[in-house]
Amino acid sequence: MTSTAPASSLWRHADFRRYWGGQAVTVTGFGITAIGTSVIAVVDLHASTMHVALIAFAGKLPPLLLSLHAGVLADRYRKRPIVIGCDVLCAATLVSVPLAQWLAEITLFQLYAVAFLVSALRVIGGNASISYLPTLLGGEQLKEGNSKLGAANSLADLAGNNLGGLLVTALGAARAIALDAASYLISAWCVLRIRRPEPAPAPRPAGSSQWAEIRAGLAYTFKAPVVRPIVLSNATTSFVLAASSAIWSLYLLRELDWSPTSLGMVMGAGGIGGFLGALAWRPLERRWGAGPVMLTALALNPLAQIPLVFVGPGLGGQLAVGAGMVIQTCAAVAHGGVQRSVRQEVCPDHLQGRAQSTGAWLAFGLRPFATLLAGGLGTVIGLRSALAVITFALVAPFLVLWFSPVRTLRAVSTAAGPTAAVASRS
Repeated sequence: MTSTAPASSLWRHADFRRYWGGQAVTVTGFGITAIGTSVIAVVDLHASTMHVALIAFAGKLPPLLLSLHAGVLADRYRKRPIVIGCDVLCAATLVSVPLAQWLAEITLFQLYAVAFLVSALRVIGGNASISYLPTLLGGEQLKEGNSKLGAANSLADLAGNNLGGLLVTALGAARAIALDAASYLISAWCVLRIRRPEPAPAPRPAGSSQWAEIRAGLAYTFKAPVVRPIVLSNATTSFVLAASSAIWSLYLLRELDWSPTSLGMVMGAGGIGGFLGALAWRPLERRWGAGPVMLTALALNPLAQIPLVFVGPGLGGQLAVGAGMVIQTCAAVAHGGVQRSVRQEVCPDHLQGRAQSTGAWLAFGLRPFATLLAGGLGTVIGLRSALAVITFALVAPFLVLWFSPVRTLRAVSTAAGPTAAVASRS
């Protein structure tokens, strides 16, 4: 782990500014492509519901298939070239959309391929990027860096979704996607300009295979007494929220008769909540400790979703759901910042990539199955009842952490000893 003395402000840390800027610009661009791809599929190609679902499925499949392998790649090689290479390949993949429109025509097969390839490259590059941050920052600076990244990503996500609609309207969907391609090139340029030398990766054990290295990452994650409950809690939260997001917009539009404008404004409120959560978690963690902050955030999750189950049509219901969305995303980003910092700080350097990828594999790999489960549940018992079951299920992640050593975790140093011991035996 890099040990860096606290600085007065990370904004004076030139390498972090470059890293931070690259992250922010790609998150903004991603929102543009999400809207642009939907418009091309639905408006230009008149895609059926199944075709649109297949595009979404193609984009959600790579975390399940590639996350564990991405961790091995990040631990075998230097991480910065991986991040740069994936950014450049993402740009090349996205620019194929406006090129296809200019030279011939865009097809649904191309949209499937673009969704899959961009998602795959984001899995590989994103894992390398997250595990690269501890080589730039350490200790309190690492926590502060995660806080600033969370705030920037929340605002960038909000800006990308709103900017995406304007750019698609003004330029056309394919040209707007070309701007997202440019954002990846900007990100690659920012990371390329980082001056701090990256340490060489630890030598691979003689005769070690990729699967053996994956098993080492899994063993570390499931044996470390603090990391294990955090990762399992994250996976449970991600699964339940994926099920909720699969049907809640349909419920609001169809059964509560919301307009698309109202739905968009409520979704935008989530970005505001995320920004507030990113600003709040560091002072709260310093005052109360990492464990209590994570537990409080998870306790707020089901409470914030209760309005979604009980409100009726009208402005009052929209305000209630919007307030719940602000609280839920605030709690989610605060929890994410704390748990990511804890996991980064206690993890040995040679396992950073695999530790991050194992958590991502568990958290994101099951999401496609959660959407199918939510669809089946909504069909059988109705959308409102399904959302009530899902809201109740959000209690499970809290219970996972409550009955674990995380409940009494105050400072990261209290977790480092046993976790490192487990890692050394893996």
